[in-house]
Amino acid sequence: MPIFGRALLACWVNNLRMDAASAERKLGRFLPKFFLASCVALLLAYLFGGLSDDSAPSLLQNFSRQFFILYTVLAPTFFIAYLLYIEVLRTRERKRIIAGNSKLIYDDAFELPTQDMHGYKIALITGRKPTLTGLTGDTYEADDTAKCEMNREHVPPVADCDCGFYAYLDLRAAEHQLSINPGAFLIDVDLFGVGFAYSRGFRAESQLVNSMALPKRCMRCKVFRPEQFVRTFKLGFNSFAYWSWEIRCRMCSHSFKDEDCLSLDQMTKELKIKLVRA
Repeated sequence: MPIFGRALLACWVNNLRMDAASAERKLGRFLPKFFLASCVALLLAYLFGGLSDDSAPSLLQNFSRQFFILYTVLAPTFFIAYLLYIEVLRTRERKRIIAGNSKLIYDDAFELPTQDMHGYKIALITGRKPTLTGLTGDTYEADDTAKCEMNREHVPPVADCDCGFYAYLDLRAAEHQLSINPGAFLIDVDLFGVGFAYSRGFRAESQLVNSMALPKRCMRCKVFRPEQFVRTFKLGFNSFAYWSWEIRCRMCSHSFKDEDCLSLDQMTKELKIKLVRA
């Protein structure tokens, strides 16, 4: 196989293995290039007369006009197709997680075992006022009780519903989720009340966050030791815009206003949980 063909095959295989978070990051890196390419295409079409309304355009004018029309059709099409591809990846990940967590380790869901439910999970910090937020967008406090948004008639968790607080039993499973969601934080939790035990973790009625582990490196430069939290405004590809808190080094946070910064002690008081350096 030619070298170019092998490169295309390798790229295709890597895309199949890519997760939704990686696909979104690639799209974010591509957007500035897409904007620049659009400006260049518009400029070339203007310079070569592709935007003029001559009744008898020259060959160069006709070619530039056809190229610009083709670009304005194909570029948005590929962009929309990539967004749909990200949504397919998200759906696939949700199904994989549910499949891994949906197998009860006992036969009868009504004969719940008595055991300590301690585990790990990841969470974002969002909002103008720092708030713990799951990857599904649900917000919760350090000590909270689950509520079902789908059916208000029952108290979570219920066997045939996805409501309740989830946690991985194995720390490595949570760390893997953290590696593909670099803006999130690893938290240590205890679950209480009615709960289900699965092959990979637990789902329960109440949750107490014991601590949050801080990353070793700045979330921006990935080089220096992080020193303080900063508040940034982000635009989600599959959701609305939101405020997000990151922990950064002094160099990557020096341009932020005082009202958009919190020290580690201030964030501890806001979230009411213990922050632990790795």
